[in-house]
Amino acid sequence: MRLISLLICLMAFSACSGVSTSSTTSNPPPTPKISPSQVVGDYLEALKIRDYGKTYEFISAGYAANLDIEAYKANMKQFYEKFSWGLLSYQILGVQILGDHALVVAELEVQFKPLNSAKETQKKTSNQYGLIVVDDKWKISESNCISNCVSREDFAGQGLNQ
Repeated sequence: MRLISLLICLMAFSACSGVSTSSTTSNPPPTPKISPSQVVGDYLEALKIRDYGKTYEFISAGYAANLDIEAYKANMKQFYEKFSWGLLSYQILGVQILGDHALVVAELEVQFKPLNSAKETQKKTSNQYGLIVVDDKWKISESNCISNCVSREDFAGQGLNQ
């Protein structure tokens, strides 16, 4: 009976010893030198002055719809000219970093001209930018309006309180 108890203890010990805890722990990847809030601020500053080549530096390939820089710049220019859209000012409101993902909330003051209107309008919106780490740099991978959004009706001139 003692022999069976000893064998059971040895088997339990050997099973436990099979699970090793290594003395070297895996280190998380290094955090990019430029913060997510700085990336969004630099992106918005470039957008404000309509430097679409510069904005391209701060976005992921997916956010650029997998377009090369020249096609991206042409699409941006066409959209912004069609609606006389402009970023007047912005303010970073908050940042949350979750490992290699980050969220940045910014308030934007935008100006645009609806299609069927001769008059430009201004609106303050709040946007949330999602960022990921790509090649040791934070890149904007998504953006979503979270309050007072500019809608399709606004661009058509139907959703504005004028």
